[in-house]
Amino acid sequence: MSISRTELKKFTSLNRKSKRKEHGLFIVEGEKNCLELLKSKVEIIKLYVSSRLIDRFPNGEECSINSLDRISQLKNTSEVIAICKTPLNESYKNDGKPIIYVDSISDPGNLGSIIRSLDWFGYKHIFCSKDTVDAYNNKVVMSSMGSIFRINIHYREFEELRKEFIDFKILITSLDGEKINSSDFVNKSILVIGNESNGVSDDIKKQSETKIKIPGYGLAESLNASVATGIILYELSKITLQK
Repeated sequence: MSISRTELKKFTSLNRKSKRKEHGLFIVEGEKNCLELLKSKVEIIKLYVSSRLIDRFPNGEECSINSLDRISQLKNTSEVIAICKTPLNESYKNDGKPIIYVDSISDPGNLGSIIRSLDWFGYKHIFCSKDTVDAYNNKVVMSSMGSIFRINIHYREFEELRKEFIDFKILITSLDGEKINSSDFVNKSILVIGNESNGVSDDIKKQSETKIKIPGYGLAESLNASVATGIILYELSKITLQK
């Protein structure tokens, strides 16, 4: 089966954020991600599969590698590609976990890995500044390894979030903060993860009550944003259990 010219034009345009927003669609590629997708509530518009994998995806439309290559956004063409509706987020309800807010994260791999870590530690929501990379960027979707289908992603400016959760304590990650395992952590908290290069923005720093850090003992200047987030989530899970 070949993909129609109209569909091809529409689906290949989804590599651009503006077109994803316009059509309300995004692309999922790869066998592992598409198997995770099938277990989720995300609505699939089209599922294209190579002859080799059609037995694993019997509801897919068998497609030539040539046709798949024209939609794929990867260097090595995926043998299964799904076109999905961008999910509507569930509204946030305080579940005893802190709110995680990412401030101007620009690397798609970092955001995808952060989403994956949140899923691992049982979080259901992430809040992002509006200049954070689009969560339905193909690289974010790929690096989340299916976790993006289970996490509600909200884009809000920090001031808007602060007004909504006025009684929440603000914690920021900072190299001059106190060790996270001794910080004054409370469940009604907003934990801010800063930009890869510049850290947390000055406006948010001014509003924070507590700075936290991961103690290091080597010579590296700092940790990758997604690695740091994973460690912090682990430490927070221990603190929560202790309390």
